[in-house]
Amino acid sequence: MSAPGPETLPRTAPDGGPERSAWLNRSTLGVALASLFSDVSHELATAVLPAVLLGLGAGPAALGLIEGSADGISTLAKLWGGAAADRAKRRKPLASVGYLVTAVGIAAIAFCTTWAQVLACRVAAWIGRGSRSAPRDVLMAEAAAPAALGKAFGMERAGDALGAVLGPLLAVALVAAGEEPRHIMLWSLVPGLLAFLSIVLIVVEKPRGGEPRGRRSFLGDVRGTGRPFQRYLVSIFFFGCGDFSRTLLILYATQHAAGTLFSLSAATLAIALYVLHNAVSSVASFPIGALTDRVGRRGVLVGGYLFAAATTIGFAVLPPTPAALAVLFVCSGVYIACEEVVEKAYATELLPRDVRGTGLGVLAATNGLGDFASSALIGVLWSLFPGRPAWGFLAAGLLQLLGASSLAALPAAPSAPRPGSGS
Repeated sequence: MSAPGPETLPRTAPDGGPERSAWLNRSTLGVALASLFSDVSHELATAVLPAVLLGLGAGPAALGLIEGSADGISTLAKLWGGAAADRAKRRKPLASVGYLVTAVGIAAIAFCTTWAQVLACRVAAWIGRGSRSAPRDVLMAEAAAPAALGKAFGMERAGDALGAVLGPLLAVALVAAGEEPRHIMLWSLVPGLLAFLSIVLIVVEKPRGGEPRGRRSFLGDVRGTGRPFQRYLVSIFFFGCGDFSRTLLILYATQHAAGTLFSLSAATLAIALYVLHNAVSSVASFPIGALTDRVGRRGVLVGGYLFAAATTIGFAVLPPTPAALAVLFVCSGVYIACEEVVEKAYATELLPRDVRGTGLGVLAATNGLGDFASSALIGVLWSLFPGRPAWGFLAAGLLQLLGASSLAALPAAPSAPRPGSGS
């Protein structure tokens, strides 16, 4: 089947906007493919990064500094990318350059001879990763009809999660074939460039003409996002403070499935559970997004937050048998899909069009701060009570409940879709 031509996609309604039924078109497909290829690249490289560092004589402390620095810089880049998306005449170049910088930065680690050089490359890659986030999301939001935002963002999330499955599997295959970890870093450039080309060659962006303006300050743009969105951010932050990194779940499974951190069988089980988690997230993303197009975003997101709290508390109270861990990792994949799809779709409905990029950038940064706080909280409690990670999971679950309660208490968005209005 040949790709649809630009003359037919996206379709337009009499008012000049996309038809209510239009959600699968060149632009939404291009963004979803970019997320797929980019996550294959990122996860492929991440799987072998510890081995590369060990080869350079570096250890866990260097890895922690590299990952922490990259994540912190990425949060600032998300804010910049959001503001730039509202001021630039075109969002497509911002997104495409971000994907290119990420791909080149990751692949350049193959040529590093010290861990400090790895740090510089990783930070550069994550600047590109953070700066592209809001422009990409705005491209997706403007390519899909308002009543079909759930489907569009669900497809993008499904591609992202599928990449998180294929990347580690590809890394395992390359290692089994005898490839050096450093060479695998170079292999990551291939899907990274495919992500860049997906934006450049497939996405079609309508020129904005004289719409962008640069007179208002960044803080002025943030204020311009409006009270409904700002109250929504508070709920996002509360929940985010309990939404810890999946790496901690891998550590939990590794330690408790066989009782020791250094058991090869336990480590293998933990990686398999992580792949299962990502696969479930990929499968669940589109149906969840489609559901929100029919019944509304906020109710589905509240339900997802409550499900997340129940899952997190489950990690605290259930025995860590392989069967229980498999169920909990599946549940985690489902709520992650709900969280990442619906948060952006609902934010798009709440945001005024002229500050949509700024708002989505602030949303991404808020999530990043919450993730940092939650991971630090669980890590500290885990260290204070060795062998008793239940305390950390209970604290995270309570914060997730707080986020759900805060979100449920918000007034409904006036622009929320009516049940049955989706395509």
